Amino acid sequence: MYFEAAINGVHIEANRVNADKGSASHANRQYLKTRKIKSAIMHRAYKNKPLSARQKLANRLISKKRYIIEQCFGTAKRLFRMGRASYFGTVKVNAQILMKSVCMNLKKAANKIFVDELSRGAVRPNAA
Repeated sequence: MYFEAAINGVHIEANRVNADKGSASHANRQYLKTRKIKSAIMHRAYKNKPLSARQKLANRLISKKRYIIEQCFGTAKRLFRMGRASYFGTVKVNAQILMKSVCMNLKKAANKIFVDELSRGAVRPNAA
């Protein structure tokens, strides 16, 4: 129910959905199949039913892409305290996330510029 609402709430045409093991269910995979969207949902082992070799390989391939996305969330939580919302209400929380995301992108851009200048022989200023 929540999975379908999340997929329907996105207003772009997706050809693949990445999700963690919490979304691993036959119903979710079937829903993606009916919408002609490829599933990149990691497989989950259940009690007395270990993962097959094919499922382990699929999880390994999916995790190679997912770590890039997860790294972004980890950085946001670590540097900008995005582990918990500071406000109540969807509008305020969305605005907070948007502003912190802008700050994170500006920080990444500044780091790229700074690294480029260092490679050209610029002197690093003293950190305060």
